[in-house]
Amino acid sequence: MAEHLTEEQQVEAIKTWWKENGIAVVAGLIIGFGALFGWRYYLDYRETQSIEASGIYESMQQKFKLGQADDASLLASQIISDYPRTPYATMAALAAAKQAAVKMNMQQARKQLQWVLDNGRQPQLLHTARLQLAAIMLNAAEYDAALGLIAAAGPGGYAGLYEEIKGDVLLARGERNAAHEAYDRALQAEGLGAQQRQVVQMKFDDTRPSMSIADAGVEK
Repeated sequence: MAEHLTEEQQVEAIKTWWKENGIAVVAGLIIGFGALFGWRYYLDYRETQSIEASGIYESMQQKFKLGQADDASLLASQIISDYPRTPYATMAALAAAKQAAVKMNMQQARKQLQWVLDNGRQPQLLHTARLQLAAIMLNAAEYDAALGLIAAAGPGGYAGLYEEIKGDVLLARGERNAAHEAYDRALQAEGLGAQQRQVVQMKFDDTRPSMSIADAGVEK
């Protein structure tokens, strides 16, 4: 009898607990399943977005190859507008910037490169956009802006390229010795291919400080 009463007490305890906590349990299950399905939906949505953007990007590249620049630019704009969170948007913006630069439309090139810096997530593409924008600023004699853009970068494996463009800016600003030092750092850093290293080496040699008469006498 005592055992039977114990079972009844357990049942009553469960009923009481469920009465007090049942709503919270049901709500937790709903939230849990909702989060699960929401996450799956998000992953499916991202995959769909990426697939669609990929198809348009391939069409854009084909248009560029065929010389249909205007049509290609429209497709690039579509990718950037409709699929901004995909890597294809960043690549499309870089392609559009390149095409604008070929047409000497530097304002449009700047706009596309700045979009990449503001919205891109892939480090390699961000470095590419920053270096290209710094080169445009250099050509526009916006030396302080170019140096500021370079200084804001975390160069990583691109240190050599950043030091090279920094040297170019300093040389254009008339700071020959500082440019020479920047080229020296570029040669010591990572990120330069064999051909590019030869170019930097020539810049380094061309900016070597001239030897004074006194120094020449000492050397003799």
